[in-house]
Amino acid sequence: MSIYINKIKHKLWESYIYNPPLKYSYFKFCAKSEHTFNKINENNKKKIIEFEQILLMTGDSFDYELMLSKKNNLIDRLAQQDIKYLITPTNKSKIDALYYLKNNSIIEKKIRVVNPSINLMRFKNRLNKKNTIKEKLNLLFIGQRFYGKGGPICFEIANELNKRKINFKFKFVSRDVPDGYDIPENVEIINYKISEDKKYELYNWAHLFLFPVVQDSFGVYLECIESCTPIISTNIFDKSDIIIDNEMGRMIETPFQLYDYTKFGTKWKNWVEFNKCFISEFNRGLFNDMIVNFIKAIEYYLTYPEMYEKVINNIERIAIEKFHPQKRNNTLLSIYKNL
Repeated sequence: MSIYINKIKHKLWESYIYNPPLKYSYFKFCAKSEHTFNKINENNKKKIIEFEQILLMTGDSFDYELMLSKKNNLIDRLAQQDIKYLITPTNKSKIDALYYLKNNSIIEKKIRVVNPSINLMRFKNRLNKKNTIKEKLNLLFIGQRFYGKGGPICFEIANELNKRKINFKFKFVSRDVPDGYDIPENVEIINYKISEDKKYELYNWAHLFLFPVVQDSFGVYLECIESCTPIISTNIFDKSDIIIDNEMGRMIETPFQLYDYTKFGTKWKNWVEFNKCFISEFNRGLFNDMIVNFIKAIEYYLTYPEMYEKVINNIERIAIEKFHPQKRNNTLLSIYKNL
């Protein structure tokens, strides 16, 4: 079976590098079929294309109005015979795709939901013993974009924890914190690029990962699973299909997120407009109730440390049951055999 696979730089798909289901061809001319990510190549090969947000296949990522304007062309292209399968990581991302693709029946038959997989090397090498949550609370955030990933919300959470005299340390990893931004007490800014080893050291140090993201992300959710770190996150897009609420952490309802059907490409037509809208909504207090819910989730784990330990055990179990690489590989092999 000869299948070409393009280069992967995304956490969601890195398992194709360290644990592939078969030996891929890295030369296009040697393969009759190809497996790509968010990209439609124009050739005669049989195609498997993997995606999370379907409109990214239009070739744009920051001009949302343009992405929407191209969806009819995308529907026509995805319905063509050379595209055999469309793979997506969650049921929610499939539903979202069909919404934009006008529930096209030809395309719907091509879509397969395949759970992502964890990096077993990181999972096996994780530190099994963290400091008990009864001691000083260790909080972690990692995000490239300060506003899109919810940085200001994190700082408000920290301010409230300080008011409540909770003993905590919050390591905030981002190179995008605006100059002169007021940093709360007990928050340490790590504003340089960290290595993969350092990143997992931080995960193993942390009791909880705080992620009030409003844009989108995927990597941190898999990394939290790999390191058995409970996450408290907004329920953006499809992440409630990855993190089971109350079992692997807490998913908090968000009043604002990028992929809102009614606003994406209309109220905010591009990334700059979305960013400005977030800042405006944050300043007028839209997230105040959400911040309270984040605090309640943190205090719950502090009050009931036995429940915190149960969540860690749940993550470890679910990682093997749902996100083991072999489970994904078996599904992929069945798809490849049907080409």
